[in-house]
Amino acid sequence: MSRRSQDWHISGWLAIALVPLVLPIALVAKLVSTKKTRDRSAAEVAGFLRDFIDGTGGEWDWDDFTSVPITNQRLDAIRIEADRIPLPINQAGRIKLAELLARAEAFSIIGSELHLWWCQKCGSLCS
Repeated sequence: MSRRSQDWHISGWLAIALVPLVLPIALVAKLVSTKKTRDRSAAEVAGFLRDFIDGTGGEWDWDDFTSVPITNQRLDAIRIEADRIPLPINQAGRIKLAELLARAEAFSIIGSELHLWWCQKCGSLCS
């Protein structure tokens, strides 16, 4: 099973032992933080969906994907719809996730084509 999310998690007794130390620091950091969304590409969103459908994602990947809003509103709409699918997932949920995956992949293709068109129009060299 591969991990898609780069977020780090602590669980078990270590998490309980660290709560008195980490909680005040986390609260201060949350108050200072100004950005409430995560920048994710359409390919990343498609990857999270594909991994969840296939059962190949990391232990916390689905939680990380569904719990943090995405800066791009169209991709965030996909995230919100995915989060509304009840767990454990049934056949209807798998069909809905497959539809969301197709939307994310289509958005990824469209985004790449628009990016290429813009680079050709402005004459810049893009990687």
